[in-house]
Amino acid sequence: MPLVNEKRQFERVGFDDLVEVELPGRTFRARARDISVGGVYLVTPEQAAFGEPVTIRLVLPAIAAKGPRALSGVVRWVRDDGFGMQFGPTGALDTYALAELVARKSHAL
Repeated sequence: MPLVNEKRQFERVGFDDLVEVELPGRTFRARARDISVGGVYLVTPEQAAFGEPVTIRLVLPAIAAKGPRALSGVVRWVRDDGFGMQFGPTGALDTYALAELVARKSHAL
């Protein structure tokens, strides 16, 4: 079996949570299946286009007291069951919370 050339820059971990998704002209809920400091995979029957701007709102455990965080980016790939989002620039607090989430989940494995 051939090896797959993995292009991801950041470690991904399982993440099972509902998030609010905003694409141009529509907002809906989706299930985040995995997450990294650089992006997230969203399971949804909603269609998205490659390169389309997207914003998600989710609660990051390390800063849960601050409420849902808005993370913006673009759709980087599309599958039948959802799409992958690459985060755009995130602030220091959100980057910290994402890194903490990935570290905690990867050590729990």
